[in-house]
Amino acid sequence: MKKYVAILLSTLLLCSQATMIFAADDSGNENYEMVEIEDCEMDNETSVSEISPYTLYLADVITSIVKVSSTQVSIRAQAVCSEKVQAITVIYILQKWNGSKWVDVASKSATSYNVSSAHKSYTISGLGTGRYRCKASAMATGYSGYSETLAGYSASINL
Repeated sequence: MKKYVAILLSTLLLCSQATMIFAADDSGNENYEMVEIEDCEMDNETSVSEISPYTLYLADVITSIVKVSSTQVSIRAQAVCSEKVQAITVIYILQKWNGSKWVDVASKSATSYNVSSAHKSYTISGLGTGRYRCKASAMATGYSGYSETLAGYSASINL
């Protein structure tokens, strides 16, 4: 009897050690490859800042768009810095989706001096039907002369 119990336990132990898992392949003909890049393999043109933006001054660019009427929207953007800078220049851009890409419809630029944040709102009239969004491109210039840029995008709305 002990012999049969030992064989049964051994069989259960072996079966539990080798569990196979299968997954369905729904990717069709698509093949993806992910390759890890060692630090020593990176050339001088590729840097960490190209992978994820690192900024010294600009912390965030916050944008929004609001439908005012069937032919009018209001856009707002705020550029926030981690400290007071010499100047923040923000380009406020209204964009329209043309079916394949976003196209600039209207833009306005504003500069604020000796501040840590800058914000403005604009109302754009005379618009046709379509999908619109706000883009804001901010450039912060420090007292040392160093400048950096960061862009922000709002969600899109339909008119």
